[in-house]
Amino acid sequence: MMPGKIPTTGRIMYAKALLLAILGSYAWMEINRFFTLPAPIPTYGYYVIWGLMLLAAIAAFVRSRLQTLEVTGEGVTSRTGIINVKTRFIPFSKVDNVHVERNIFDRIFMVGKIRVDTLASSGMEISMGDIPSKDLEEALSYIQSRIHRGGTSEGRPAY
Repeated sequence: MMPGKIPTTGRIMYAKALLLAILGSYAWMEINRFFTLPAPIPTYGYYVIWGLMLLAAIAAFVRSRLQTLEVTGEGVTSRTGIINVKTRFIPFSKVDNVHVERNIFDRIFMVGKIRVDTLASSGMEISMGDIPSKDLEEALSYIQSRIHRGGTSEGRPAY
């Protein structure tokens, strides 16, 4: 019942941008406080730091909208990019293993990373991060049900 597009959120990149701005602001304050410089450091440095944070947040938003994982009845497709668009399709008959990874930050932001490995002969792989946990679990169970029907995978003999 899973087939469809799975969007990415960009939550981790938003958090990185905010953390970068906070650390940059703190470093700017400490430079002003502890070092005696011939001229005072201008306060517009804060605007530069927060402007970079805003650019990073915009980049996270754009990236999250341009990166999709699609699970269909035939296989898994990933699309990334705006100028150099990369599309990868792996049919379920070639899928060897599906991994879900979540570190502590992924758990805090309720996202995760899915990785679809193929048989060694084809050498292709799909890896997509910042996927909401609910969609991640649903995609994992659907893909596993498609590749492990009755103990065998489509096109592969049982061992």
